[in-house]
Amino acid sequence: MRRLKKAIIILFLALGGTSFAVLPIQNLFVPVLASSGEGKELRGRLQQIFTARFKGLISGSYEGLEAYYDTTATSGLFALNHEIGRIKYVHEWLKQRQVILTGGKLDLAVVDTGEENGRQWASVSQHIILNYRHQGEREDIVNQMGVRTIHWVELVKRNEQWLIIKDWYWDPFEADDLEPEVAPGTARCNVAIPTAPSGKYNRQAAVQYAERYSGVRLGTGDGRYNRAYRDFTGLGGDCANFASQVLTDEKAGGIPRDWAWNYYNGEGSQAWAQAEALVHYLINSGLAVRIMRGDFDEVTKASPAYPQGAVNALHEGDIIAYEEGGAISHVSVVVGRDSAGYILVNSHTADRARVPWDMGWDKQTIYWLLQIVY
Repeated sequence: MRRLKKAIIILFLALGGTSFAVLPIQNLFVPVLASSGEGKELRGRLQQIFTARFKGLISGSYEGLEAYYDTTATSGLFALNHEIGRIKYVHEWLKQRQVILTGGKLDLAVVDTGEENGRQWASVSQHIILNYRHQGEREDIVNQMGVRTIHWVELVKRNEQWLIIKDWYWDPFEADDLEPEVAPGTARCNVAIPTAPSGKYNRQAAVQYAERYSGVRLGTGDGRYNRAYRDFTGLGGDCANFASQVLTDEKAGGIPRDWAWNYYNGEGSQAWAQAEALVHYLINSGLAVRIMRGDFDEVTKASPAYPQGAVNALHEGDIIAYEEGGAISHVSVVVGRDSAGYILVNSHTADRARVPWDMGWDKQTIYWLLQIVY
């Protein structure tokens, strides 16, 4: 089901779902109408729906969300269950990692609307910023993480109310399981981190680039990708394309490209644009070493070689890859640590900014920890 949903999203994005307006955050909402033919009623209903979902994500309560979905349709019930599943997942992750969610901010843009076959559709861009601290920390400590989702929503009218019958999007907190399983444990690091390996790789510039072009309006990010590069989201995902940019762009990491790992005229090689190919290229070329491959417990447990766990041997600009069902499906870039020393990552598809490195992944996920040594 998870991969089927992603295939549907890929189709939507390939048809143009990645085009959206970019506006500054103001208060809770920034609604924008790119199509003048639709009324205030639909826009107001979308605002109401996304507000309720955002509040549910913050509070952990999904009571009443069924009022916004047409659950008589299989797709409407699936959309509701997905929303319930992601709320459950986020709060199970918070519980297992001993993290307290202290608030957040929603930035919503209704980019376009229309009507087809008696249904209304809308393209919606949503940025969510979550504030948090770790248990035992002072209450005035605030860490922030951000995610962006781009939605293709279809709605039908039932009893004079618009209800969601379909909602397609890449989800950074993807959890189609109503009983999500999060690996227990934490990966805080309370000791000084050794200096990163010396080399030509410009880690500071790489992180600055990853922050600026994460796609999320957090910190220096303005919600845009670097327009000098093609967006591969509609072609299977943009995570490897983004990581390759971070590693090689002259304003980022500055690692030289070659014939096998290259981007030219809107096209990327397999190693450039495909997550598993990128990981194997980095290792086989000698640009990176794999510190460890393992599940959450294996990469976080203390050992003689890694007293704080292998994951805490990573530095800014290093790479974490995510293996599901025997295949690497995603890569992210390490951009720093939060107040408790928990490693944070940025990535595309789905867009994450300063998100804890394992958030959005379940206990079956296998992590590849790559340290850049160029």
